[in-house]
Amino acid sequence: MPQDDTLRAREFARMFRLISAAKERAEALQLRNLVHLTNMALLQVALDWEGLDPDRDPDIDLGGLVREKERIAMQNGRENLLVLPHT
Repeated sequence: MPQDDTLRAREFARMFRLISAAKERAEALQLRNLVHLTNMALLQVALDWEGLDPDRDPDIDLGGLVREKERIAMQNGRENLLVLPHT
């Protein structure tokens, strides 16, 4: 079971990094609607990662949750992510 939890956490971290990279590209291209959508996607990944539902627990610090998951995702894996610009 702990092996499954570790694999699951790695998959969520990978997904978080991929969406973060898409958000950075959208920001660079000044695509505000896409930045907004990627922010929503990052929030949803963080919620799913923890198994939280804001409807059941309205006191969740959503910003803090996303920052925590960003720190975890980026600390072991950022160097492995390469985003190639579309040409």
